[in-house]
Amino acid sequence: MTDDSRDSALAPVSRFMAAAFGRHSGLEGKGVDELRTLVAALTTALLEGHICIELSERQRQLAARSLLTAVGSRAPLVLSGTRLYFGRYFGYESELSEVLVNLAAADDSSADREFKEKSRATMDMDPHQQRAVNLALTKKFCIISGGPGTGKTTLIISIISQLLDRHGTDLRIALAAPTGKAALRMQESIKTQLHELTLEPALAARFPAQATTLHRLLGLGRRPGRTTSGRSDPLIHDVVVVDEASMVDLAMMWRLSHALKKDARLILLGDRDQLASVESGAVLADCIDSLPNNVARLEKSYRFNRSIARLAEKIKTGAADEAWKSVTGSDNSAVAVAPADWLNACIAEYRHFLSLAEETADPIHYDAVFKRFKRFRVLCALRKGPSGAEEINLRIEQALKTMKIRTDAEGWYPGKPVLITRNDYDLDLFNGDIGICLPDSASDGVLRLWFEGSDGSFKKILPSQVPLHEPGWALTIHKSQGSEFEEVVVVLPEIDNRVLCRELLYTAVTRARARLSLVAQEDIFKSSVEKKTLRHSGLADRLAG
Repeated sequence: MTDDSRDSALAPVSRFMAAAFGRHSGLEGKGVDELRTLVAALTTALLEGHICIELSERQRQLAARSLLTAVGSRAPLVLSGTRLYFGRYFGYESELSEVLVNLAAADDSSADREFKEKSRATMDMDPHQQRAVNLALTKKFCIISGGPGTGKTTLIISIISQLLDRHGTDLRIALAAPTGKAALRMQESIKTQLHELTLEPALAARFPAQATTLHRLLGLGRRPGRTTSGRSDPLIHDVVVVDEASMVDLAMMWRLSHALKKDARLILLGDRDQLASVESGAVLADCIDSLPNNVARLEKSYRFNRSIARLAEKIKTGAADEAWKSVTGSDNSAVAVAPADWLNACIAEYRHFLSLAEETADPIHYDAVFKRFKRFRVLCALRKGPSGAEEINLRIEQALKTMKIRTDAEGWYPGKPVLITRNDYDLDLFNGDIGICLPDSASDGVLRLWFEGSDGSFKKILPSQVPLHEPGWALTIHKSQGSEFEEVVVVLPEIDNRVLCRELLYTAVTRARARLSLVAQEDIFKSSVEKKTLRHSGLADRLAG
């Protein structure tokens, strides 16, 4: 469930859960009503990203009297201190913490001397980067936290190079990310860096060839007979590297932790200041807060425009007035408030893209089309409403169709982008994947939807086959996670909304590499910077011991 669309589900689901638990609680009279209120509050909290709720002493005593409640063990409801959980999520949290604590304590100290001898000779690192490589080589569990452009990809190449050099060709490494977009970008970044670095050809050839989604890595799906990795059937990999780890929710991290084979090494890459996962939990932030000996923080950005980097830093620290000044400063060409006709400018930008798509009929040139589309994007804080992604997509699409675009009978046209919004395991398409409608030269120019594979190839499907989707001209900021663009237009609503927060703005701003335009009122922008998201869970306390 995503951003503002979550609101419509809160009341019905909460009422259903409250009624179901009330019927089987074993309580009578007022106690039943009070328990229903607690269950409704817990359901709402879970849908809002929390794992548990905090109880007063009176509420705790009431919950403890229910036949559905256990203290510190599995049951439909679980009490742990002053926290109330649904049993499933208590299990996720307690079992994940046990795995991570054991992993965090496992050292590979034999690597320390090798690191000191080799790492400085292979790359020029600052102290934060040196610590990151050292941790990854000497710990079985390592978190490298840093914003875009802080060198995480370069560090991973250095880490993998040294692990391969030490363990030889038998070392099995998995590269993974929460979404297809993030996995593709991870692979592209590593491929680019490998070309730029002077590694021995034999060593470069041993690098993992592809990155995959966590769903694919773990074998999660709905196909009959499809296996799922877990304790009884662990992954074969000796090293698992997960990029964009802030997007990984509690349930998925639990699945990953239980799929690791004995003595496997887990490396998480991410930015703790970005939005937490859409589903419940803030696992990366909890791990960073509670396992400092396993965390390396990267501070310096080597790639992003300085003005964008400064704005991101001010947002991250909650400096609302200074952040707004960074946007409105007259000497700042890379960051600015968007002009009144911003939507027309966006439409003109996309029209240039369509011109390229219309002229491209051979799949060997589709790489250029996809790269051009990745250059620019409109990002919206909300999905619905006048400034939401649905409305902006509609207005862009309507404007483009008045420009003599050649469409087929179903309304498809060359260059039309779609965003997949539901997983389709048979087509190997996942929520967040982007496809572009382009002619197929092998079928007399008939329009097909093309998707970029993690190996650099393109696969095609008929437009009639595409799973649930929406136009891809404008994305919600949540959906943009794992992506980067040269230029971004960020659209905030004119009225405050609970979705607006510091992490949302920081995520939006850091999607732009070179230029950022902001459609926002000063008061809405500043209030967003001042609101920091807090997700309730007991994971941080469990990890800290």
